[in-house]
Amino acid sequence: MNNRNQSMQLAIDECEEWIWDTLDSTRDCGFEHIKNGNKEFLIFNTNDFFTDAKALDKIRRTTGMELVQMSTHNGYTQLWFGRYVLGNDIS
Repeated sequence: MNNRNQSMQLAIDECEEWIWDTLDSTRDCGFEHIKNGNKEFLIFNTNDFFTDAKALDKIRRTTGMELVQMSTHNGYTQLWFGRYVLGNDIS
């Protein structure tokens, strides 16, 4: 994950919407948000995912979140997107 100096970050709910839209994965899906100090993660679970490097780059450029982990088991894929939280957003 890059610790870029950005003046603003998208709110996490906007990131979640951008990622769902970009992944175009709508069947049997769910997500979870985890925040730990100066890092936060969105974890997406889906059974309808195909790797697309352009889509992952679009997510990174738009949300500041990078794919940091991906695992697949029994047809389900878990995607971890993460980023550093900037300044006032740390709790």
